[in-house]
Amino acid sequence: MLVLSKLSRSLGILCCLALVAGTRLRGAQSESALAPKQEFFELKVRPLLAKNCFACHTDAKMGGLQLNTRENLLKGGKRGPAVVPGEPESSLLIRAVNHTDPKLEMPPPGKLTSDEISILELWVKDGAIWGKPSNATAGASSEYVISPEQRAFWSFQPVRVPPIPKVTDRSWIRSPIDAFILAKLEAQGLKPVRPAAKTTLIRRASLDLIGLPPAPEQVDDFVRDKSPNAFEKVVDRLLESPHYGERWGRYWLDVARYSDAQLTAEGDRREVYWRTWFLCAQSQRRVSRRSCGCNRSRFPGTHCGLCAVS
Repeated sequence: MLVLSKLSRSLGILCCLALVAGTRLRGAQSESALAPKQEFFELKVRPLLAKNCFACHTDAKMGGLQLNTRENLLKGGKRGPAVVPGEPESSLLIRAVNHTDPKLEMPPPGKLTSDEISILELWVKDGAIWGKPSNATAGASSEYVISPEQRAFWSFQPVRVPPIPKVTDRSWIRSPIDAFILAKLEAQGLKPVRPAAKTTLIRRASLDLIGLPPAPEQVDDFVRDKSPNAFEKVVDRLLESPHYGERWGRYWLDVARYSDAQLTAEGDRREVYWRTWFLCAQSQRRVSRRSCGCNRSRFPGTHCGLCAVS
């Protein structure tokens, strides 16, 4: 009886070990099957969502929809779940990007390309698998580690004065910046072109800085100005122009994914006020409450960034 009891215990232990090993094997196989889909999401899907959706559907949570996690994606917004895993034809996200419903066309700037839509459809068809959780969200106690490659990124380097390169044709140099340009030209066996005529120079500067050609009287004034800083005065005038902020501020607005289409149904136009303030700030102009159109009685308890700089 003692022998049978020991044998029974041994068999029980072996069964438990086999069960644990089988569970771990199935888990490993499951993770292995998910890996390509997670990689597909990180390489193809997440960049698409970040470029076209995150500006409105992460912290902003427009329409009650957040697309920052799979859980929020399945939860959806006011219209319901954004995706139905395995069923792209039943998913609101796919309907929105295909523009099949006139009342649900996303993203606001315009329809995605056919290749981009195909990527989203394939992703939903394969189960809308999300990427791997990042180290930052894996646990509250996990410490974020900055790699040497990240530390070496150019924008994190301290500001320093670089040595001025030596050049052969010193007569072309008018400022230290010219030395850097000429050094690159000489390294390629090239020479600078001859100086541009004044009429050409002012046209180039105007189109570059404000996107508009100079007025005829501005060209005449520059041609008649024989002072050594005549061109500097032209550049200063262009930089002080409101058109300078309008031309270059729009690139920053694009980076911030700003769009007038983000206005809410209630007519809250604070986004337009912010755009006005930003463009004016680019031109270094002061903005008063009257010119920004701020109406705090309509938005009680809000803070207007325009009035703050006036």
